[in-house]
Amino acid sequence: MNRVIKQFLKLKLLIITNIIFCNIFLNNAHGSENFIVTTVNKIPITKRDVVNRAKFILFSVEKQNDFKNVKNYYSQSLNSLIDEKIILSAGIKINKKIIQIVTPKANEILLNEFNNSEVKLNKFIKKLSIPKTTLLKKYESQLVWGLVLKDKFKIQLKKLNKIVENNIKDQKNKQVEDLYDLAEIVINKNGNKVLLNQIKSALNSGMNFLDLAKQISTSSSSKFRGKIGWKSYQNLPNYIKSKKIILNEGDIISFTTNDKIKIIKILAKRINGEFSKREMEVIIAQIKFPINFQKKEDAYDKVKNELEVLLSNQKSCKNLSQLNDKNKSYSLNIIKSRMADLSSKIQVVTSNSELYEISQPIFFANHGFTHILCDTKRPESKKQTNLQLKNKIMQKHYLIFSERYLKRLYKEADISNIKNLNK
Repeated sequence: MNRVIKQFLKLKLLIITNIIFCNIFLNNAHGSENFIVTTVNKIPITKRDVVNRAKFILFSVEKQNDFKNVKNYYSQSLNSLIDEKIILSAGIKINKKIIQIVTPKANEILLNEFNNSEVKLNKFIKKLSIPKTTLLKKYESQLVWGLVLKDKFKIQLKKLNKIVENNIKDQKNKQVEDLYDLAEIVINKNGNKVLLNQIKSALNSGMNFLDLAKQISTSSSSKFRGKIGWKSYQNLPNYIKSKKIILNEGDIISFTTNDKIKIIKILAKRINGEFSKREMEVIIAQIKFPINFQKKEDAYDKVKNELEVLLSNQKSCKNLSQLNDKNKSYSLNIIKSRMADLSSKIQVVTSNSELYEISQPIFFANHGFTHILCDTKRPESKKQTNLQLKNKIMQKHYLIFSERYLKRLYKEADISNIKNLNK
C-alpha cells in the first residue's frame, strides 16, 4: 500500500513539475513574442504592431499570405507606425478625444473598402491573421492628420479664394505647355532595398500602381491613391529635371532623396495641353475565373464561350449580371475608371478593344481574368467651377503643408528605440 502511495506521489510531483516548466516556457515564449520596440512621445509601438502591419504590407505587394519573408517589410512597417504616432500626438494636443471623434468615420471608410460587407472584411482579417485595428489605424491617422493640418494652417486656408483667382489666371498661360499627371509611392530609404525590389516586381507583373500607393506609401498622397496632380516640366521632381529625362505615359522612375525612396509614375501626358487618350473614362467588366486542374487556355475558352452567348446581339453589358447565377465559380466586378488609372496589364488588353469585345486573359496564380469594355467617354474641356478648383488646390496645398509639417514634428518628437525588432 505504501508503495502505491509513493508511486502516486511521485507521479503527482512529476505532473506538477511539468506544469511549472510549461508555464515558464509559455511565459518566456509570450515575452519574446511581444515587447515594446519603440516609443514615440511616450506612446509605445510593440513588435506585434510591427508584425501585423508588415503582414498587411507584404500582402499588398505580393498578393499572398505566406509570411515567411515578413521581416523584409519590418522597416517600412515601423516607419509608417512612427509617423502615425507622431500624428496622433499632434492630434491629442488639439483634442484628447480625437480618436473617438474620427473612429466612426474611419470604420465607415474601412468597410467601404470591402463593399460595405462585414463578412468580406472579417474574411480578409482572418486570412491575414491580423486584428481589425491594424487596418483601422491607417484611416484614423489620415482623418486625425486632416484635422491637425486644418487647425495648424487655418489662416493660410482662409486665403483660398485669392489663390483660386490667381490659379485661373495662371491656367490661361499653361494651356500650351506639356503637362504630366503624376502618382507616387514613397518608402523609407533605410532597410528597404528588398521592399523596393518587391514593389518593382509587383508593378512589372501588372499590379495597379495606385492600389499599391494607397496601401503602402508613407506619403500623405496615399490618401489620394498616390496622386499628386498635373505638373509642368518645370514643376517635376529635381531628379527628373537634372537628368533631363524625356517622360512618356506609363513610365515609372525611382530615385532617392535624403531619407526616402520615391517611385513616380506618369499616369498621363498632355502634349501642348491636348487631352491624352488615357484620360478617357471607361466602364469595364472584369470576370475572374478559376483554372484549377485545367490548362489555362481551356479555362479561358470555357468562360469566353459563355460570355459570347450572354453578349450575343446585345448593345450593353447588362446580361453579364447573369454570369454569377450561371456559374458560382465566376466573379464579376464592374470597374469605373480613367484608362490612365487602371493597372498596366488591364490597359494593354483593353486599350484597343471594341465595345463588348472579350479581351485576352490575364493569369495570376490559380485564376484568370478577362475584361470587356462596356462603355467609354472621351475627356472634354470643361470650364471648372470655383468649387472644383478649390478642391484641387486644397489637395495640392494639403500635400505641401503635410510634408513640411510632418518633417518638423518628426524632428521635435521624442523617439526612443527600446529593443531590437529582430530579437
